[in-house]
Amino acid sequence: MNAKAYSTLLLPTLLYVVAALTATLAYSQTISSIVVRGNHKVAAETIIGMLASKRGNKFNQRLIQKDIRKLHSLKYFSHISIYQRRVKQGQVQLIVEVREKPAIVAIEFVGMKKIPEDKLREGLQTKLYRIVDAASIANDVRLLEQKYAQKGFYLAQIGHRLEKISEHEVVLRFNIVEHHKVAIGSITIIGNHYFSDKELIGKLIMQPLTRSPKFKAMTNFQSALWERDLHVLALHYKNAGFINVNVAEPDILLTQDRRAVHITYRIEEGEQFNVGSLAVSGDVESKTRLFTADELLADLTLTEGGLFRFDRFRNDVDGLMRKYNDRGYAYASVDPRTSVDAKKRLVHVDYRIDKGAKVYFGKIAIVGNNKTRDNVIRRELEVHEGELFNGTNLRRSKSSVQRLGFFDSVRILREQDAKQKDIIHLRVEVEERSTGQIQAAAIFTPVGGSLRSGWAGQGRYDEKNQLGKGWSTNITGRWSGAKNFSLDLGFSNPRVYNSHWSFGTSFFHMRESKRYVEDEFLDETRQGSTVSVGRKIYEHIVGTLTYRLQSVRVDNDTYVLSKFRDWGVSSSLMLSLSRNATNDYLEPTAGSSVSLFQVVAGGTLLRGDHRYLESGFDFAYYFPIDFSDSYRTHIRVHGLASIVYPFGAAPVPFTQRYRLGGFQDLRGFPYWSIGPKFYAMRSPSDKPVELNYGGNRKVMLQLEYFIPLIQEARAKALLFADVGRVYHEQEQLGFDGFRADVGFGLRLITPIAPLRFEWAYPIENGKLGDVEFIFYLGF
Repeated sequence: MNAKAYSTLLLPTLLYVVAALTATLAYSQTISSIVVRGNHKVAAETIIGMLASKRGNKFNQRLIQKDIRKLHSLKYFSHISIYQRRVKQGQVQLIVEVREKPAIVAIEFVGMKKIPEDKLREGLQTKLYRIVDAASIANDVRLLEQKYAQKGFYLAQIGHRLEKISEHEVVLRFNIVEHHKVAIGSITIIGNHYFSDKELIGKLIMQPLTRSPKFKAMTNFQSALWERDLHVLALHYKNAGFINVNVAEPDILLTQDRRAVHITYRIEEGEQFNVGSLAVSGDVESKTRLFTADELLADLTLTEGGLFRFDRFRNDVDGLMRKYNDRGYAYASVDPRTSVDAKKRLVHVDYRIDKGAKVYFGKIAIVGNNKTRDNVIRRELEVHEGELFNGTNLRRSKSSVQRLGFFDSVRILREQDAKQKDIIHLRVEVEERSTGQIQAAAIFTPVGGSLRSGWAGQGRYDEKNQLGKGWSTNITGRWSGAKNFSLDLGFSNPRVYNSHWSFGTSFFHMRESKRYVEDEFLDETRQGSTVSVGRKIYEHIVGTLTYRLQSVRVDNDTYVLSKFRDWGVSSSLMLSLSRNATNDYLEPTAGSSVSLFQVVAGGTLLRGDHRYLESGFDFAYYFPIDFSDSYRTHIRVHGLASIVYPFGAAPVPFTQRYRLGGFQDLRGFPYWSIGPKFYAMRSPSDKPVELNYGGNRKVMLQLEYFIPLIQEARAKALLFADVGRVYHEQEQLGFDGFRADVGFGLRLITPIAPLRFEWAYPIENGKLGDVEFIFYLGF
């Protein structure tokens, strides 16, 4: 080997030896201390605690690389370096040098106009006083874009900028360019043969501007909704037997002016299938079966030979599960096995049932009821500890608790016992709402015509859940001048001793200046009390018996009214049968309430100066219209029909006859201005005057559409229409002579009292008349 070759091999060898010696020397060094530099927000102890390299351990380069990666994963630092400094023989100091990302001390929005700032802040991942995280900010930008897209601002642009205000602090500023909303210009459907374009487009949530949108329709393009519309189209076909229908993602074309989109849906219908054979298996084949196959098949909504409708198929699966759930088998499963005969276009279905084991209710815990007592909630539950599981009763229990009106939300959570698998514990979580009001206010009396109008004072205490026991109490006093005042006191207990019996009583004293005769007011005084006893008969049906005793006195010697003088003592008994199946007794938005009543006044048993009979029917239906899972509007349809007729030879008392008009029924007309009228002499020598004599039958219908404005404040706008008619004894029932009005309003439930603001316009000869303004405390 020559000298040149020798020197070529010697140099790498020496370098390798030096590196090996250095590594060996490094690994032999002990870490005597760890120092952190450059940190401001993150504590040094926190950083040291994250390291795998510890004081007293040997220095290890591999652990150092692992520590750097671990610190980087925290996303707190823009730069990290770790190195050693020799302090003495065999010992080194580990120095961790970091450069922190700045902290966000403010989040600002620039350019937003259409969406409130508090709504934009909801759900942001980026939090104040946290270290800047680029991934979280990027997610927040996408979230803001989604919020604008959901409102129809499909073209909204969201950018962000970090503005440095100090070495370690920045402001995160979202720059928003909203642009305009994008409308749906047209919708085209290709490939449909069984259903027409009109029918399919009518099913969609997003509707083109060229069509008259239905209540739930959106005419602004929202990218999140077209997927829902795909599902709607596919489900509509599947419910008609097209089991292999395919609805492709739509083609969405933005117009040149970027103000509208044209949407094209492409459909492959496939073949239409009927139901072949229907069978049940599994549990029905065992010796411990609960039902026979014939019993289960009889409840199915799918029928052999009929169209295979997917909604019925799904309902049948749910129905079979409910039958087993209601027998205590909470974990029962139904596995529908289908086989398709493509040639005959039939779907054969075998519902295979595994009922599992019986399950019992364990402990039932009530949570969140700071005011309402446990027993008020428990007595509404239709399930009890130790009972067999029952799914239907569990669903009814939730509805019953929600219907009380004491809670904004009710949830019933299930939890399997850790040791006993056949036990399910229930946790009833409620969120209480305010049920009481104390108020004193000046109001404008929403009346005219038959009552004096003007400003008045009112004081009121109203509590629907007194002492948390579910009792209802109220004290109301009104005053509007020396001749108009009233005092009402009421109490009711809907569940006496937690039973299905109810009890209530009230006392009242009022003096009103009423106008039965043109240009003349009469001072009418009423005072009395009521006592009522009720009992739940079956589910939502309640029977109530109410006794009412009152005295009526009118201080006026008008010649006209002296002929109808019937004031005195009235003793009456009312029997009512009602069914309240609404979702909330205090503020219903869904369900119905119906009531039939019969009043008997006077007679041998009841005595008194008044003798008459009255029969009536009152109903209200509530229809929810949901625009989203969190935004619910609703329609209320309320109707009343009643008749008052003589009891014996005496005529119906003048003060008990029917008149309409005012804030309670036909809002566009003055109070008590509607009814059969005739002219009579004010005095034997004076000119005739108009008298609202009243009728013996009345019909009234109201339609109201409620729109939430501020859900947290329980503020609602409403549109309404009223129609009604009062009939005289000699008039036949018919549709002629009905009076109507329309209007709009605002309702607020404040800590002081419920407030009504309404503007009603009477419809006269096909035209709107002068507005009647209503401001009233209470609903």
